[in-house]
Parts: sequence; structure tokens; C-alpha cells
Amino acid sequence: MSKPPLTTFTDESITAVIQKLPPLLVELWHERATIREFDGGLPRDLAEALALIDVVRLYPLETLVALTQK
Repeated sequence: MSKPPLTTFTDESITAVIQKLPPLLVELWHERATIREFDGGLPRDLAEALALIDVVRLYPLETLVALTQK
């Protein structure tokens, strides 16, 4: 059974955050989530969550600005 593409988010709260990020940070998140899922063997929802933590840790200011804009 094949997995759906990673761009279909598995968690609503992650979806809400990712949709507010600028495209470069979304690309970074997607890359990190994909690596964790396919190379690391993690479940998809965990890979997505950990990748989001990576993005926030690497780009805290950019993430904060994106999340606080209306």
C-alpha cells in the first residue's frame, strides 16, 4: 500500500502553522519531514511534527513573524 504525498498534512494544527509560513520555510519543513519519514523510518505525523520543530528552532524570528501576521 502506498502512502499519500507528504503535502497532505496529517495533523490539523500542523496544517494551520504550515499554511502561514513563507514558501522557503514550507520547503525546508517539507524536506526535513520527508527525510525523517523515508530515510529515518518515522511515522508520517511524527516526521511532520519534528520537522516543524526544526524550522522553528532554525528560524525563530521568521516563524514568529509569519505566525503573528493576520
